[in-house]
Amino acid sequence: MTVLIKTSQAKVSDTEITILDGEISIPKDYLRQKAFLDDTSVLIVSGSLTEGIGTIHSDIDCIILCEQRPKAHSIKGVEHAFVTDINYRHITQEEEVHNTTDFYGETSIHIDADYITFSEIEGIFEKIEIAFEEISSDQRFLYAPILTNTENNVIHRSIIGYALKNEERFNDLKSRIPLEKHIYVAHREKLPVFYAFQDVQGSWQSGNLWMGCEIVRDMMLKTTMSFTYLTGTTNKHYKWVYSNMYRVEGFDEIKNRFFVLARQGATTEAECRSYIEETLKYIDLVFLAIETLLKKSKTYPTSEKSLIALDNEFNERKQTKHKASMCEYYFRKKYFAATGTPPLVSLLKEWD
Repeated sequence: MTVLIKTSQAKVSDTEITILDGEISIPKDYLRQKAFLDDTSVLIVSGSLTEGIGTIHSDIDCIILCEQRPKAHSIKGVEHAFVTDINYRHITQEEEVHNTTDFYGETSIHIDADYITFSEIEGIFEKIEIAFEEISSDQRFLYAPILTNTENNVIHRSIIGYALKNEERFNDLKSRIPLEKHIYVAHREKLPVFYAFQDVQGSWQSGNLWMGCEIVRDMMLKTTMSFTYLTGTTNKHYKWVYSNMYRVEGFDEIKNRFFVLARQGATTEAECRSYIEETLKYIDLVFLAIETLLKKSKTYPTSEKSLIALDNEFNERKQTKHKASMCEYYFRKKYFAATGTPPLVSLLKEWD
């Protein structure tokens, strides 16, 4: 099949940033002039366009790390297209500036800048460290993200970004990002929960197969994102799952199956049942790859440590030999030790 994913080349030189295979160039000084900077501020340019996966309607994303945010009235002279607070509400007076937006010339490109304080980025590092320590010793589901979207963006854009001011301070901050721990937490956040799989079982048994197809599709996307994090990506937005997978090196069978299943539809009963089964086979394949990737880092908890945590939880439960409990146990074991677990298709049909 033709994979409709386009990438482009971007280049950062001493004086300008060139994007979209050289189609557009933005002077670095233009970005500096649009930012409110003092002597200690760090200006970072980043985003999907500098990664080479953005489009003609994407942003140039900037982060201004600062001791204190400016007030809206103090940057009126820059004449931003709009200035917003923490809730993205347009502001003009004494409110603290969290974001500014500017349109670049007559193009559809716009410059999106977030103001983040140094104390906030230290707090983000601490949140990652605390979350990693907590989930390293257990195997619970993570129903809520550890970081907000803005906090995730700060980490991702710092990792892939370039400093346009105070590069030395930026490099020091970047070197202290707990990257492997952040990736592991992101991986755990996106793992599909067992209760979604139970819904697929229910759809399979009851004949509500369109619902089953949508649930298993969501499970596929989440498992895929969990996998791409472990390969090194830190871009957590759903819309980039295809580009993230496209850029994964190796794992050709997984990639090829994903691109087919991600665009495949099903309407009849036979098509729906086939789609559910093929998608579960794909998820099994990804779980096996995840098991391999987890072993490549000494930072991540070992499979033995994870198994002890899972066993400890189930040993404290009642009715653990019930068919539903055993199904959950094997499903969750796949998160870190998929080898030797029953195929998901067999668990799907456990009640047939």
